[in-house]
Amino acid sequence: MRLLPVLSLALAGCGPAPEAGSPAHDDIFSAAGPSELIVLTAQGELVSADFEPGRVLGPDVSLSLHARDDGSAGRAIRGIAFGRTVSVTADDQGATGVVGAAPLALSVTRADTGLRARGLVAGALSDYRLDERQLTGVIGRCSYELTRVGRVYEGSRRCGDQPHRVTVLLPRALPSWSDAARAATLGLLLGM
Repeated sequence: MRLLPVLSLALAGCGPAPEAGSPAHDDIFSAAGPSELIVLTAQGELVSADFEPGRVLGPDVSLSLHARDDGSAGRAIRGIAFGRTVSVTADDQGATGVVGAAPLALSVTRADTGLRARGLVAGALSDYRLDERQLTGVIGRCSYELTRVGRVYEGSRRCGDQPHRVTVLLPRALPSWSDAARAATLGLLLGM
C-alpha cells in the first residue's frame, strides 16, 4: 500500500503505463512487497491491493476472510470490491454468494499444477486457470492470456474491447488461502 500514492501520481495524466522491461515498469514491480497484488495495463489502469492475514485492502477493495456465521466448515469473504458489496462463502467445493446484486457461484478444482474455477463472477460466466506458469481464461467480464515471467504474469487482457498488454503480480501469501477463497478473491479483483 505504501507504493500506491507514488504510482497514482506517476500514472495520472501521463498516457500509457510503462511497458514491460522499461525502467519505470520494473521499478513498480520490484518495489512491491511480498503481500501485494498489482495489475498494471498498457492503458494506464492500476489495481493494487495488500493481502494481510485475513484481509485484502486497497483503494478499491476492502475484504475480510473469517469463520462462517453458521459455524460450518469454510470461510466467509465479506466487504467491498470496486463499489460493490461482497458476501461470499467458500468451502471445499467452491464459493457462492453475491457481489452487489449479481451472483458469484464458482466450482473450484485442483489440477496437477494449479487450480481451475468455473461458474459465475459478479453474474458473468467464468472459466479460468491459475498455476505456476500461466493465468488464463475468462474471469468475470475480462479474458486473460498471461504467462509467468519471473515474479509476474504478462500477456493480454480483453474486457469487452480490444485486447491490451497487462502485467499481474500475485502476492506470495495467496497460496496459503484455500483454493476456493483464492479463486473467489482473484475473480473479484481481476474480473470486475
